[in-house]
Amino acid sequence: MVEATIEMSSPHGLQGRRADRLTKTASQFECNILLSSNDYTANAKNVKEVMHLSSRAGLRLRIQASGVDESVALRVICALLTD
Repeated sequence: MVEATIEMSSPHGLQGRRADRLTKTASQFECNILLSSNDYTANAKNVKEVMHLSSRAGLRLRIQASGVDESVALRVICALLTD
């Protein structure tokens, strides 16, 4: 398992198109990817769970990936969320 903690840079957080783009990107990987904020953990491949995070700019997210392509997945997801 690999993990990273990032700070959201988008003022709109993980709503709408951004959440959809994240889940579609995460679904391309075989590994499990989890996003955690405060006391809530979401499957990065489930758009409803991701949108429930209500992430906003400045919020810290913990990203965990475990499985075959975990390192690549973590790098891509981190880049997507901090772009």
